[in-house]
Amino acid sequence: MISTLRKLSGLRSDIAKTSSSSVNFNANLPVTIEVLKKIDPLRYRLRVGRKELTTKSQKELIAGKKYWANFSEGKGGILTISHLYPQPSLFDDALFTPLEIELFCNDEGFNTTLFKTFLLDNLAREEQDKTLFQTYGYMLLALSKYVVHLPLLWSEQKHMIQFSLFDTHDVSFYMALEHLGPLRGTWSNRQLELCVMYEKSLYYLQKEQAKLGMITQIRLEREIKPLFDSADVILDIKG
Repeated sequence: MISTLRKLSGLRSDIAKTSSSSVNFNANLPVTIEVLKKIDPLRYRLRVGRKELTTKSQKELIAGKKYWANFSEGKGGILTISHLYPQPSLFDDALFTPLEIELFCNDEGFNTTLFKTFLLDNLAREEQDKTLFQTYGYMLLALSKYVVHLPLLWSEQKHMIQFSLFDTHDVSFYMALEHLGPLRGTWSNRQLELCVMYEKSLYYLQKEQAKLGMITQIRLEREIKPLFDSADVILDIKG
């Protein structure tokens, strides 16, 4: 299962077209949009890649929040932003780490005991970096809810991987990728079922699915939420 998730994360041969270093106004895949500020009830200042722009939105956006969205340029240079969906709070750049997931795997797959020991050892270090402490803390909190939360940096790309420990046969998982948006899936008996939110991501994955080396079903879903997010911690505190 872990090798399958790694292959899925690695499907990005042409994703450089939507690199954060530039703006492709007819992006082949979803892009990340940051809301810098709200100018008036309908207008917002946004950052897309390294470019800032002002645009109108009928949908209320939150200043400081990042969204996935479709982004295109039509006739007359009119920019269209559509299908905005908020990124999870834990998809923040500072909360990712270049960990190798294989550190926690053995012949039987992902070893939660190794994973928990690693987190506890690092949280107990006296001179632990504050950001890493926060990252490992969220990972341990997720584990207490029977969710493995892995905010990984691979090839300078963010890959947020979560999977449930409740499952015994079928493994349910969630992934958030910079240029594919959120994905939800089930892995069972060498068969993979994937749900995506963006048609562009659907077409891309259909084109690349042979690289996964297994039977894969892919379909669109209106909304895909993470198995664990920082809001879950806030709810616990209030309770």
